Order: sequence, then structure tokens, then C-alpha cells
Amino acid sequence: MALFWRVWAVVSLVNLFVMAVLVGLAALQFTSIHSILVGERLAVLASRTVAPFVASAKLGLPLSSVRNAPAILQRARQTDEDIVALHVFDADGRIVHSTATTAPDAISAQAANARREARGAPWYREVGEGFVGGIDVAGADGHSVGGILVVYPSQGHLTQVRSMVFELLEGAAAALSIAVLVGTLTLRYGLARSIRAFDAADEAYRDFERNAWRRAAGREWIPTASEDAAALGESLRAAAARYRATGHALTTQGDASP
Repeated sequence: MALFWRVWAVVSLVNLFVMAVLVGLAALQFTSIHSILVGERLAVLASRTVAPFVASAKLGLPLSSVRNAPAILQRARQTDEDIVALHVFDADGRIVHSTATTAPDAISAQAANARREARGAPWYREVGEGFVGGIDVAGADGHSVGGILVVYPSQGHLTQVRSMVFELLEGAAAALSIAVLVGTLTLRYGLARSIRAFDAADEAYRDFERNAWRRAAGREWIPTASEDAAALGESLRAAAARYRATGHALTTQGDASP
């Protein structure tokens, strides 16, 4: 049975490795897809909120002059209670309106870089504290006069990822259990004859080795347990006897030579 357990351990380790790789790749893919979905949602929310500010910009008015801006932003924020804040910023990135009680003076450097790379299109990016997404507001001449920024926390995203990873682990554990069971049955019954033959040969070799030491110590030879093992043991004993006889003959010839 030693061979059976060794093969079983190898097969189980291979199954475990494959499942771990699949779970890891699936978790990474889900994380990436969910991040994209959250970012696109923020960009869409910013796009739906921008209309009143675009109308003001087309008239040549600065975004800071929109008097009902706080109410517009609060109404947009009510669409998702998890939204941390909505900010309106000018062309230089300075925040002129916000739903936050203590808003920063300007948008973060990461948000500014994402905005610059988007070149006027809706944009989003995952940052250290969560997600940011926004859209620029174009003036009458087509140039950006500022934009809207939506700040979203990472807790909801992390919760979704952890939930998915837990479900993947549950599925992987069930699949691994089935794979191990099928592998055990396959090895136990499909390779039973080969395993018995190997075990018999292995046992015969061990018996021969033990008996060789017993004979060297002047003790009685103990016969092997099975017929196959006995036959192998007899062959090994005959080979050992021939080896000793040949060695003795060579030694005698060496002593007889002048």
C-alpha cells in the first residue's frame, strides 16, 4: 500500500495546485471586472449630473456661480448612499462646490492625471482610498472650464470581492473533494494489480536485505511471506551466492598465481 499512498498524495497535491491557480485567476479577473464596473458607474453618474453646469458654462459663467449647485449635487448623491462626495471643480482643479462638509481645496493628483489622460471624455480611476470618476464641462469655446468629480469608497468593492472569493473557495473545496474521491477510487481499483505487484516486489527486496544482514550476523534466514516475494527472494539469494562464489574463485586464483 506504500505505492498507493504515494501516488494518491501526488495526485491530491496536483489537484490542490490546479484548484488554487484557478481560484486565484478567477478572483483576479472578478476584481478587475468589478473595478471597471464601479468606475464606469461613477462616470455615468457624473455625466448625468453635468447638464446644469454645461448650460451655465455655455453662457460664459464660471462654475462657481451656479447657485443651486449644492442641491444638484445632493440630489445626485442620493442615488447611491455609499457615495462619499461629489465635487465641482474649475479648470485648474480647485473645488468650488461639494457635498462634503470639509471639502479639500483641489482634486487629488491621481484624479487630475486621470482627467488629463481622458482628454475631455468621462474618466475613472481606482485610488488608494477608493474610486474616483468624473467628466469635464466644456465652455462656449469648447475648452474645459472644470468638471464634476465623484468619490466612491472601496469598502463595497472589497466586500464584493471577498464574497466572490469565499464562493470560489467553497466551489473549489467541493470540486477538490470530488476529484480526490474519484482519484482514490481510480487508483484503488484501476491500479490495484500493479500496486500489489510493486508492493510484493518491494516487500521481497526488504526481506532479502534484512536476511542478508541476518546471515552476515550468523542468524537464520527467514523466508518471505508471499509466493511472488518468495520467488524473488530466491532469485536474489541465488544471485548473492553466485556473487560470493565468483569473488572466492577470483581470490583463489590470485593467491595461486606466482
